[in-house]
Amino acid sequence: MPDPTVKIVEPMISFSFEGEIVQARSGQSIAAALVAAGHLAHRHGRQGEAHGHFCGMGACHECLVSVNGTDGLRACMTPVSEGMSVRQQAYLVSPPQNAAPVSDASLLSEERTSLPEEAVDVLVVGAGPGGLCAALTAAQNGASVLLIDERHHAGGQYFKQRVTIDTTSPVDRQMQRGAALVERVLAAGVECRESTQVWGAFRESDQGITIGAESDGEAYLIRPSALVIATGATEKPTPVPGWTLPGVMTTGGLQTLLRSYQAHPPGPIVIGGNGPLNFQVAAELIKAGAEVSAVIESAQPTSLEGLRSTLAASISAPELIAQGLGYLWTLRKARVPVYYGYRITSVNGKHGPESVTIRNLHPAAGKESTTVEIPAKAVGLGDGFQPQAEISRLLGVEYDGAKGQTPWLTARRNDDGSNNVPGVFVVGEAGGFGGAHIAMAQGHLAGHSAARHCGHSLSGQSGDPRAKKTLQRAQENLARHRRFQNAMWQAFTAPRQPVSDITPDTIVCRCESVTAGEIQNRCNPSLDFGAIKRQTRAGMGRCQGRYCAATVHALKTSGKQIASEFEIATPQNPVKPIPGSIIAIEQGEWGGHKAIDVSERRAPRVSRTRKNSQRIPEREIDVLVIGAGVAGCSNALFLAWNGKSVAVVDRGSPNGEASGGNAGSLHVQLLSFDYGTKAEGGGGPAAKTLPLQQASANLWEELSSSLGDIEFKRTGGLMVAESEAQMRFLDEKAALERSLGIDTQIIDQSDARALVPDLADSVIGGAWCGEEGKISPLLGTPALVAAAESAGAQFYTGEAVVAIQKESVGWRVFTDKGDFRCESIVNAAGAWAREVGQLAGIPVPVKGTPLQMIVTEAARPMVNVLLAHADRHLTLKQANNGNLIIGGGWPAGLSEPHRYQRPLLNSLQGNLWVAQKVLPPAGALRVIRSWAAINVNIDGAPILGEVPGHTGFFNAVTSNGYTLGPLVGKITTDLICRGKTDWDITPFSLERFHG
Repeated sequence: MPDPTVKIVEPMISFSFEGEIVQARSGQSIAAALVAAGHLAHRHGRQGEAHGHFCGMGACHECLVSVNGTDGLRACMTPVSEGMSVRQQAYLVSPPQNAAPVSDASLLSEERTSLPEEAVDVLVVGAGPGGLCAALTAAQNGASVLLIDERHHAGGQYFKQRVTIDTTSPVDRQMQRGAALVERVLAAGVECRESTQVWGAFRESDQGITIGAESDGEAYLIRPSALVIATGATEKPTPVPGWTLPGVMTTGGLQTLLRSYQAHPPGPIVIGGNGPLNFQVAAELIKAGAEVSAVIESAQPTSLEGLRSTLAASISAPELIAQGLGYLWTLRKARVPVYYGYRITSVNGKHGPESVTIRNLHPAAGKESTTVEIPAKAVGLGDGFQPQAEISRLLGVEYDGAKGQTPWLTARRNDDGSNNVPGVFVVGEAGGFGGAHIAMAQGHLAGHSAARHCGHSLSGQSGDPRAKKTLQRAQENLARHRRFQNAMWQAFTAPRQPVSDITPDTIVCRCESVTAGEIQNRCNPSLDFGAIKRQTRAGMGRCQGRYCAATVHALKTSGKQIASEFEIATPQNPVKPIPGSIIAIEQGEWGGHKAIDVSERRAPRVSRTRKNSQRIPEREIDVLVIGAGVAGCSNALFLAWNGKSVAVVDRGSPNGEASGGNAGSLHVQLLSFDYGTKAEGGGGPAAKTLPLQQASANLWEELSSSLGDIEFKRTGGLMVAESEAQMRFLDEKAALERSLGIDTQIIDQSDARALVPDLADSVIGGAWCGEEGKISPLLGTPALVAAAESAGAQFYTGEAVVAIQKESVGWRVFTDKGDFRCESIVNAAGAWAREVGQLAGIPVPVKGTPLQMIVTEAARPMVNVLLAHADRHLTLKQANNGNLIIGGGWPAGLSEPHRYQRPLLNSLQGNLWVAQKVLPPAGALRVIRSWAAINVNIDGAPILGEVPGHTGFFNAVTSNGYTLGPLVGKITTDLICRGKTDWDITPFSLERFHG
């Protein structure tokens, strides 16, 4: 970092933005240089709208730009360099056609057999106040310590260090303290690795903890004996109309521009929200010569109660209150008005802010709330903070709901950050809001405990008085600053934003441009958070829900605070987007699937968060369908269309398991692992199912005209080969398929490339089946539910079946909410069909197998077919919005301790390797998320029909559920309503497992 005692004026450098020359200070980020020059729009959104610099810390991905032809770079994290060419990022990135992966390191992906690994006593993630103190204390206690941080300079958000070379303007005491702390850390022997991003956190079986990191375009693994997570928090701005306009940013994002890069947007600037940070940033902007037109504070700290709380806070930390008074004095001298008890309700403008509208939250008795419009060319929004808890939650650290000043999740931890995961310590705001001083105190305590966990402890082994004094001082500071924070936030207590204030057209999910109205239209008691996410795409973008999850939860719960981590989606790797090529590693092939005991899997969130203890009166119906996946919903639809009174019961949400967790491929030809030596049962059962798959794909096409937009498309499917042996395999498979009525043709390299121009040169031909297609499961199953409900079907979700009893006429089914009496039962419980069968005394040989899927950032059109490989586990398609969806039966596991399905490191590596081997530009795309679901594992064929000796009990279970769903529903309906079906289902009877 620059020496603050030496005054240097560095010549400006220049680069181009959209063809226009821009001047910048050496060391500035692209975002800082662009904002200072008045270029506030950096990328285009899904609807073509402009977005710009927002969080300033690399979390939101709003400031993406294209640099020298490389797409998808974060402007706030990329330094300027002389002569670089920068352009606005289109929503669809454009990897070079048929190009090699993006980094030099990734070119070795076909040669390397594993990622580089390193071991260390203590790994500290996050070089802010808490992480620096943890690293320092751990090193002083004798541990080897590696400190990593994504930013280019240590210090974090609180100790932001100036990175521009121009040091003529003064460096304040806060920066100086941070610089001194960094120097102490380095002097203690800590390895400080900056510009290093954590992309993965894994806790698999007995391998301990593995952290995936990336530095300079190279991915590697770190295996620490102890891990300190000091990742801090992201800001929590309140969504209002116009908050996505370029020029609207978080208050912290404004501060980073100023403190680190000596830049700020053109004024007038309005800062609004809740909390002391807004006053600090406004004062700092004024001192830097910026035009600040107003500060909007939703609390009333100048009220009598507020002043009492401030006085109480001053007893614990008078120096901090003095700083706050200094900020107010700066505002007063500059004649900047402060609107206490007001909230920004909209940011007004077409291409950027022109004004803000604010509303009085405390009108006089009998008076209506007043509004004021204030001119603004830039806006800072800050309404508190929420922990960056992705790494800790991935590793199984338990979190509670909102507590104290943390309106979001709060880690269940001790003062030293220790928790339910041995060797993991969650420090500072990564576990709940508390401020920098609490983070530093916890950091010292965590550093000592982490070192001791590794067998090092000066205070414990040698009685070093200095070490003991450090710990004692840390405990005292922790207690003192907790008292201060509690009192201060009493002064800044503000009314929470009512959900009714969020207008339907307000953008909630910035990444995917999802509005509040779209989310509210999906909010009903039958849907959990994950179901809303799947149906609306909210939280599916690059930021992975960091800036919309809280609002989605508020809309779903009518403004209630979060009570449990199980009320929102569980995080998955990657922690942040990463080019797939740099982690891609070839893995060996295998046959069959890795089955699990699904009883080990934790129950869905709906059944555990729903708090309705009242029993539902007994319900009498014709047919009860158990399971609200695609098979169950299809059964409900066809039964209702045939005049049956039908109910669907599920302990989770509709589409909540395998149906909502698959890619939506409509397979008509056999996948390579469903034929030959890799296939279940030698491939025979799967082959017998092909005519059903063909007919069901046709049925999907018929249904699509009445179900609305479910993104059905008859794309055709191409299975590629890279050797003559693989071509012979495809020739044999195609011959079998043609004998069963499936039109599969063998094509050569030129025909394959005509279908997919981006195919690798190694592809010499393939098998083409024009009957295959795709559908969006995120739309398909909800459409089936809506159609079934319109036809009279009833859905009971969050209700678990606990017993099934055969009666003289029909069946009685007991749930944890009430009972059903019915003539017939349809067991459509997917991977849980065995458990349902056991309740009725019927053995159903079904197991669950967790499988993963991978999603990349949205890209230019690359694949218009279903893509598969003749000798590798691979399925690949491109969604309508441009994301590549990569799968192919790669195994997932169950997380600890919550037992949720989660992709495995080796599976992520292997799946990506195959994808980029077949489609090289895929390696240049960033992986933005993954997921896993419990798929059905039988013998390659479905289990259909009435169970002999159990009149009225029907199975409708299939491992190829999304393709077969509609036909399974139609066949079962025919059996119930007509007593027969036009299909020969003998090969799919339960009897085939009994001799």
